[in-house]
Amino acid sequence: MRHKYISTQSNEIISYFNSKDIPCFDSKAGLQALPESKESSVRELLSDMTKRGLLMRQKESVYFIIPYEENAETFMPDWHLIAQYLVKGAKYYIDYYSALQIHNLITQPSLKEQIVV
Repeated sequence: MRHKYISTQSNEIISYFNSKDIPCFDSKAGLQALPESKESSVRELLSDMTKRGLLMRQKESVYFIIPYEENAETFMPDWHLIAQYLVKGAKYYIDYYSALQIHNLITQPSLKEQIVV
């Protein structure tokens, strides 16, 4: 297990999104949490936070906050909930086996998320 340590700037980002009850954000939103910082510095900080096990990169420039008490190497966020952050504001719905799984209507879990945009 990686040792987690939280720098002042890391704490500012995590506190900013936790206070708004936002578990997942993109790098542009990260810049809003640190408005005095340069965009390149925030991107570098987010990358470093990912390496330290504070964030999980979902896709390019999209990060999920790993709860501090969770092991970063085994933590998996609810993949149904992160769909809204991956589609970047587009209208979408969860379909097929994923929808059946959400409603407990299948006995075997789907290992792929079906999202229709």
